[in-house]
Amino acid sequence: MQLWRVFKQRIGDFRFQTKIKLSFLLVSMIPVIVLGSFCFSKTRSLLVQQAKADLHATLTQSVLAVNNQLDVYNKLMNFLSFNQEIINASNNTYTSEYEMYNQLTNVIDQNFYTARYLNPGVEQITLYTGTNLPQHGNTVIPMDEVRSTSWYPNVMKSVDVLWSASEKNIYSVRRILSTKHRNPKDNILFARVNYDKLFTTFEPLQSHGSEIFIFDSSGNTVYSSRANRENPDFPVTAKLHWHGESYTVLSSTVQLAGWNVYLYKPTSLITKSAWWIALIVLLMIAACIAAVVVAGTLFSRRIMLPIHRLHKSMKLVGEGNLDIKVSSESKDEIGDLIRGFGNMVGKTKTLIDTVYVAEIARKEYEMKALQAQINPHFLYNSLSIINWRALRIHATDISEMAQLLSTFYRTTLNKGENLILVSDEILNVQSYINIQLIMHSNNFKVDYQIDDSILSCLMPNLMLQPLVENAIIHGIENRGDGDGIIHLSAKKEEQSIVLQITDNGVGVEQEQLVLLLKSQSKGYGLKNVNDRAVLMYGEQYGLTIHSIVGEGTQITLKIPYGELKV
Repeated sequence: MQLWRVFKQRIGDFRFQTKIKLSFLLVSMIPVIVLGSFCFSKTRSLLVQQAKADLHATLTQSVLAVNNQLDVYNKLMNFLSFNQEIINASNNTYTSEYEMYNQLTNVIDQNFYTARYLNPGVEQITLYTGTNLPQHGNTVIPMDEVRSTSWYPNVMKSVDVLWSASEKNIYSVRRILSTKHRNPKDNILFARVNYDKLFTTFEPLQSHGSEIFIFDSSGNTVYSSRANRENPDFPVTAKLHWHGESYTVLSSTVQLAGWNVYLYKPTSLITKSAWWIALIVLLMIAACIAAVVVAGTLFSRRIMLPIHRLHKSMKLVGEGNLDIKVSSESKDEIGDLIRGFGNMVGKTKTLIDTVYVAEIARKEYEMKALQAQINPHFLYNSLSIINWRALRIHATDISEMAQLLSTFYRTTLNKGENLILVSDEILNVQSYINIQLIMHSNNFKVDYQIDDSILSCLMPNLMLQPLVENAIIHGIENRGDGDGIIHLSAKKEEQSIVLQITDNGVGVEQEQLVLLLKSQSKGYGLKNVNDRAVLMYGEQYGLTIHSIVGEGTQITLKIPYGELKV
């Protein structure tokens, strides 16, 4: 609910011309967006389905190629396993070394060499035999060497070619059976094939961003396209979220080996081909937006022209220019509004002339009357005589008081001018504070923090002294412990001069605090200072008061920075 209110407020703050443009845009874009989105969705769905179908066909062809290659190797294993020379050689019990040598070189080596020559993908063929043939390189190895392997029990129970994998080794094993020997020996034919050559058919899929994983019936990894052979979590579904990305999963089976093949491809790559349609739709929408914006601009400019003129007139009135003439010959509602505003400006000018200007003049007369109550020459001459006679009798405290009074009244009177340099206003309040220190036997302290960059600026005179007087009389004097402190700071903040008087006096009750700037106190008090600032510079300037009972009060005076004009 709160978010909706903020949204309504934002819309309400738009310029009226912008609202008209947005209305044109909204009405025109609804059908464009609906139709464009429908076309994009349907076309994208068809393209994705076609891409998945093509990907599945490619995977099937690749798996079939692997299966065909395994079939070639199976036929080779069957051929060697049923070769009668090899069967005889592996079931005979030898009594002479010559006979062994003859069988190893002329029978086994010759047949294995021919088989490897005709099938380059076969890297090794080994006969594991239970006869008394000795180990002959990697060609003949005693059966005892493989009895502890994981595949040995399975091959001894089977009459088929079995495929296994270990690391990057792919090998097939088959038991050699003999029906012509009365006591046949245990013999196994072992062949290791080229790993990379067998799975090279998957390289085109991998080059287009697919991941290929092959597992045997026990779940062991036969092939992984990842260098670290890291496999995704199972069970496998049509879609999988893995490592922060969504994947589309396809599967197949290498029938001869009983291997399960899984293809993982990022869904973003499959749908990538559909994005050019989105680009076309976006370009069409952008073109429609541009046309609507142009049309909306032309219509809204015509509608908004008298409103812009009214806004310009209102801005001038807000800046204080009440001499403008506001009128309209239009008979519509906007024309009535313009004429009504013109009548209001005329009446406002009359009221300001009779009330506002008269109030400013009254304040100026009050200030001049206050200054006129003192005869400057008589006062300065009297203080000069007091100072001279005090020096003759070495009464330095009387001399100091006379000098301070002379400085204070000189800056207060300011030759009858309303504006004074900030430096002279600071000098005025320093003289007043020093007089108060003498009168109060220095029972409070004063801290000054003055920014030199504002000393040459102008400000209304006699603005700070009432603030300091208020801090001393109503704050410091009521403490009673003699530990009073007054901080006076003057600095520039952005395009304003900020003057602060802070005391650690008794503070002001909240109920009384809100009345300080509203009620008229005796003498030239806080309300007069605030009224002068507001009348001269506007509502954003004047006094701000913060006070905490028992801790003190801070009064802030804010006026414009620079050459000030009354």
